[in-house]
Amino acid sequence: MKRLAWPFVLLTAFSTAALGSTNPQGSPPNLIPSATAVFTPVNDRGQPIDVLPAGDSLTVGAQGLAPDTVYELRFALDATSIPSLNEAVGFARATTDAKGALAPHILWFQSGVVGCPERAAPPQSPYRFPSFERAEAALAGRTLLVTAQPVAADKTGTIPPMKLPVGAPVAAFNLPINVGATPRVYPSTADGCLLNAHETGRGDLYVTGSGFRGNETVEVSIVPNQRAWRDGDAFADVSGDNFAAAPKKVVTDASGRFTIPAWSATFQRRGVYDIIARRPLFNPPAGQLSASDVVSYGIDTGVVLYLIYPVGGPTMDLAGRPLSSFPYFQFADSFADTNDPVWGAVDPTYVPASHPGGTWAAYYVVNHRSVLGWNLNTSLTDVSGGIEIQQVKSGCVNGTDVVIWHPPLVKGSYDVVVDFGSTVASTPGAYATDGNYNDTVDFLDGANQIGFQVAQDPYALGTFPIGQDSYSIDNYFPTMGAAANVDLRAVVRYPAVAAGVGTAVAAGTFPVFVIQHGNHRICYNAQNHATCTNRVPNHMGYMRLLDTLASNGVIAISIDAYDLSGAVPQWIPERGQLILKHLELWSHLNNAATYPTYPNFFAGRFNGKLDMTKISVSGHSRGGEASVSAYMQNTAFNINSVSSIAPVDGQLYTLPAGVPYFVILPAADGDVTSLAGAKIYDRALGTKSSIDVYGASHNLFNTVWAVDGDDSPATRNDYITAANQQRIGESYLSAFARIYLKNETVYADMMRGQLTFPSTAGFKIYPTHHENTHTRLNSGSAVGFTPSGPITLATASNPAPHSTSVMRATWTGNTATATFTIPVAQRDASAYEVLSFRVAQTTAASNPVSGTQDFRVELATGATVKATSASLFDVIPKPYVRPGNIVLHTVLTTVRIPLHTFIMNNNGVTLTNIDTVRLRFTSPNTGDIYVDDVEFSR
Repeated sequence: MKRLAWPFVLLTAFSTAALGSTNPQGSPPNLIPSATAVFTPVNDRGQPIDVLPAGDSLTVGAQGLAPDTVYELRFALDATSIPSLNEAVGFARATTDAKGALAPHILWFQSGVVGCPERAAPPQSPYRFPSFERAEAALAGRTLLVTAQPVAADKTGTIPPMKLPVGAPVAAFNLPINVGATPRVYPSTADGCLLNAHETGRGDLYVTGSGFRGNETVEVSIVPNQRAWRDGDAFADVSGDNFAAAPKKVVTDASGRFTIPAWSATFQRRGVYDIIARRPLFNPPAGQLSASDVVSYGIDTGVVLYLIYPVGGPTMDLAGRPLSSFPYFQFADSFADTNDPVWGAVDPTYVPASHPGGTWAAYYVVNHRSVLGWNLNTSLTDVSGGIEIQQVKSGCVNGTDVVIWHPPLVKGSYDVVVDFGSTVASTPGAYATDGNYNDTVDFLDGANQIGFQVAQDPYALGTFPIGQDSYSIDNYFPTMGAAANVDLRAVVRYPAVAAGVGTAVAAGTFPVFVIQHGNHRICYNAQNHATCTNRVPNHMGYMRLLDTLASNGVIAISIDAYDLSGAVPQWIPERGQLILKHLELWSHLNNAATYPTYPNFFAGRFNGKLDMTKISVSGHSRGGEASVSAYMQNTAFNINSVSSIAPVDGQLYTLPAGVPYFVILPAADGDVTSLAGAKIYDRALGTKSSIDVYGASHNLFNTVWAVDGDDSPATRNDYITAANQQRIGESYLSAFARIYLKNETVYADMMRGQLTFPSTAGFKIYPTHHENTHTRLNSGSAVGFTPSGPITLATASNPAPHSTSVMRATWTGNTATATFTIPVAQRDASAYEVLSFRVAQTTAASNPVSGTQDFRVELATGATVKATSASLFDVIPKPYVRPGNIVLHTVLTTVRIPLHTFIMNNNGVTLTNIDTVRLRFTSPNTGDIYVDDVEFSR
């Protein structure tokens, strides 16, 4: 399955409008209304430039802008202003980080030179050029104006991004364009036309150079891509047989130009590469980059060698789990190390009719290798306890499936190979393995992606000994918002060299997790702060979570909000500020030069031990909204994720697209009975997840509160004990934090509802998930859906506990359908992984009396239609019934159906042209549901 991870998203579009020719003579080189903004063009080393050679990429960076703000970066030629996109050559939108910075990124690739792509040609435009020479002729002597303009925030999430108001420029610069005087080298066709990507094995890859001396000898090497090149970097050509060095020498023509076949089709391997042209006349050192060498494109990739995927290539999905009905198999990227066998299967869609292998082959599970690793080493060593000889060609995928690794599994990253061996086998007895991956015959789930990952239960303690400590100063903050005399107090767990209080921190640097408790009774012997002498240690209620994180390499802090607790007010902004104040303290503990007014607890023990670029904040109840508040108020720290347990929602915050969010909704919450966290989820604009936990209450996620008592009757449906409820919360919070603090992406499938561990198994946990990478087809409206048969479609607003509109579908017979015609611009779904939608049963009596709801989901390409059942991929449960037979909420859950489902077994649906989504209500033949957020998604 495709994996996409964008730590920084820069979306660039190009205008086709004709531009005016006003020359900004006399304009200052930098037009910066904001005194704090630094907005400048840079080279691939991040250094400012004062001229752009035509054909080079325009790279920009900025500092001093507003934090966590979307900016529209426009550029135009020979202009004094760019009042709208109609006057722009192109534009991009990007979001600043918490410090108001935009990292240097390419805004205009190769000054519009697009060359001769092998696949789809780019749209026509006066500022797209087929060659560098054409770009030089059109651009030399002209001046670029580049502006940065803030885009209005949309707290409702309902306004299309391109309809949001764009403000006046807050920063700008002018940049002259000239004809470069330095040599250039680039991948090309045989006649010298730029070619940025090439189908592996389709033909020889050529390299073209220009700007060299006439009749000069040049040595061309193709090398593995690296993000940036520096003098002294080692490199070696890989264009020979089996990645052997085979650099090519060429003599330029009288004009200093050459075109040469640099990589034979026979020896090509898929991957990403750069090109280095050596100039022997300058006596460069062997095997090391020198100042005289010419490298393709700097920070941009020189050339991508690709395989057409999935049909016809050896790379495919193989690992997964069987299903009881069509599509019979679901490919998967993640598995638990216990109770989760790995299956292998071959979809007939992948297998070309002319494939030379036999019918029987062996499944190998091997340690993961990169593209380069597979090209350098093709030997096979199974790590799963032995290979499985199995039929791998069949008319249906379930004729090829078999368990290829029985639990227990070993944590790690793996690839799967179907090895057709040394013979063409039509029976299992005729098969003989050759112990080698042959990419012209064998199948591979891996290389350019990890085949699958195995994870331990996120509740499990890791390998680091757990260090323990705390800090406490009463009334440290005289004021905090409207509050006064707020304590600086917290308990800490950290990765240590040895377990215990005050032990040394383990080697390395570690990310930071902070959690804040909510409102509970504050004192065992008094009703108010002034007379209390025996405080309730509310912040001590998450100690197992802190231990879990610390033992897995995270510095985990639970802060005491004693002075911000009480009946009223809720102190949410102040609670958010308190989280930020503790981050200031930890910044100081990591580097004493920052925030020097704070005390140096721990005698320098944490000096240089924190990775302050990775911070996750969390909270419970009022603390759950405080974690959101901390992010919204933050201007100084790199908070990269936010989570909440049963939060309140008094401030109506809208988290921006750049921050992942996770919220736990306890269905039997007896305190925040509104399940207000669902509204925070609905408004959040980025990647987000939630779980609706049937039988869970408010208090039992905190061990201290659990001892004080439950907030919901023990007679409630699906009752969960305190220990189990705490374990569920700790497991999910650990998994979520480690995705963003430790890059343990294997747990992302847990957030998507596709991965279960012993700590969470056996409970009614219903996930909701949304990815930043998506294209929305319908946002909870009956508009766009066409009813047929005995069905009524209507738009409903804000069904409790949500803050969103939904389509309500009510059907009374098994011939009912709701059909959505996909807009032409969204019919290519090949860049996405799933069809996703949120759905919930209403409280109507037409739904099943007990149990779950179900319906069929169809995708169509013209007359070709394929359908599957929603229930195969997620449960659509009955709304939770509270004691007293009370149903307060219909919580939406997400169903994610892999798009591969609809192309399985050569059924003919084309993912590049899906024109219809249809819901078909056949069984049960009556029902009433809400549907929201229908989209193609990662």
